[in-house]
Amino acid sequence: MANAEQIKSLIRSHFDDDEERFFSIALQVAAYEAQQGHGALAQEIRKIIDKKRRDKRIVEVRFPNELAGLVLPEKSDVSKSRLIIPTSLKDRINRIIHEYRQQSKLKSHGLKHRRKIMLIGPPGTGKTMTAKVLAHELRLNLLTIQVDKLVTKFMGETSAK
Repeated sequence: MANAEQIKSLIRSHFDDDEERFFSIALQVAAYEAQQGHGALAQEIRKIIDKKRRDKRIVEVRFPNELAGLVLPEKSDVSKSRLIIPTSLKDRINRIIHEYRQQSKLKSHGLKHRRKIMLIGPPGTGKTMTAKVLAHELRLNLLTIQVDKLVTKFMGETSAK
């Protein structure tokens, strides 16, 4: 059974929206249960965590009616191994991923992880693919904005006024 400190840490991590710390503590509980000879319980805890990590679904995002059809949510399955880029760029991407995954450590020092990045370059240089890799690696939703439709919609409304 989880000790009092683990239970309090689980509750804190839940309310802090720190999923990685929550998973880490839950895995500690599973390891403890395995040491106590409760292999079935330990395995069940690990299965629950693995399933949640694997099946993290797109959260339904609701937009105002005027933005309907302009933002497309998707779940990415593009892994880092598919990127063919210079080592310096891989290092930058890995740093972003590492920083996000270690957000609880940053938070403990009064810091926040990077929440915004800008990918710049001409068409065909891998901006969208990089965004898909980051979404996949960080288990986040990828929201694609249809800029052409956005401009057409609002420019059309401006000229009609």
